[in-house]
Amino acid sequence: MTDEEIAAAEAASAEFRGRTENSASTFQFLPVGSLEYRVPEFLIDELIETETLGLIFGDPGCGKSFLAIDLALCIATGAPFHGNSVKQGAAFYIAGEGHNGLTRRFAAWSKHRGMDIADAPLFVSNRPAQFLDADSAAEVMQAVYGLASRHGRPAVIIIDTLARNFGPGDENQTAEMNQFVAAVDALKAQFPGCAVLIVHHSGHADKQRARGSMALKGALDCEYRIAKNEKTLKLFNTKMKDAEPPGVLAFKLASVDLGDGVSSAVLRETENVPSEKPLTEGQRLGRETFIEAAAHDDCWRDGEFIGLHRDQWRDVFYAAHTGDNDEAKRKAFQRARSDLVKR
Repeated sequence: MTDEEIAAAEAASAEFRGRTENSASTFQFLPVGSLEYRVPEFLIDELIETETLGLIFGDPGCGKSFLAIDLALCIATGAPFHGNSVKQGAAFYIAGEGHNGLTRRFAAWSKHRGMDIADAPLFVSNRPAQFLDADSAAEVMQAVYGLASRHGRPAVIIIDTLARNFGPGDENQTAEMNQFVAAVDALKAQFPGCAVLIVHHSGHADKQRARGSMALKGALDCEYRIAKNEKTLKLFNTKMKDAEPPGVLAFKLASVDLGDGVSSAVLRETENVPSEKPLTEGQRLGRETFIEAAAHDDCWRDGEFIGLHRDQWRDVFYAAHTGDNDEAKRKAFQRARSDLVKR
């Protein structure tokens, strides 16, 4: 670091310590008549508001990081996000892994869009953070302050992924997830107008929800699930706290040749074509009996679904199925189970 950068970092650290030391005296009550609401302000029109905590989740390899990179570069450059206007500002990307791959994706986006990003206010961390560790969380805040003093306060901070930046803890534990959320909220609170977007994995058994404690979803202002099939990636809104939920967005991964035998890919918006066929009678019965069986107290702990044993599901399915004998019911159950897993 240069002397200038060291001085800026030390000044940022001093400001952070000052804010922390004085935080105990800021709690107060205000008369309701003095409160004023504001019209929602969007960072990405219709998708992400300013000053919010958001999440993108999906299976490994489904395109989560491609989406996060696209969002970050659109915000840093002011380029529209697939037809949605953007509020331009500095973007900070806390990368947990794959820095070489990220660099190729940045270059692919630049070439595909025909935009020079050399001077764009997008900054990528050289290593993951550990938000459950107070010293590591303070380092992140100090580093953001140091750059914000020269490039403007952040419009968005992206944490990719939660697992890589969580720290020494268990994301399934409510107390530790609450601690992570508190650390991220503290970071966001230092920069008025800033949104924080977390990239996360889907659950092991339930792909319709993010992995780990449900305390995370409770803290979110918006949440998106990304799913990939052979042809398209689809972005589904699964929570929108204070605004109208947006419709489904669909993308294709388009290859970009970077030269010298190197290539990467970018997201290209495409038409959202419904791909799911209606459930068959057997699939519908399988789904309904799964839900019925999963309502049992044994399947839940502290308000969270922990799983359903196949035998419990099968017993409820057999009782509801109209087959003449156990063999017919067995085949129907196996077929319904297999079909629903594929879907």
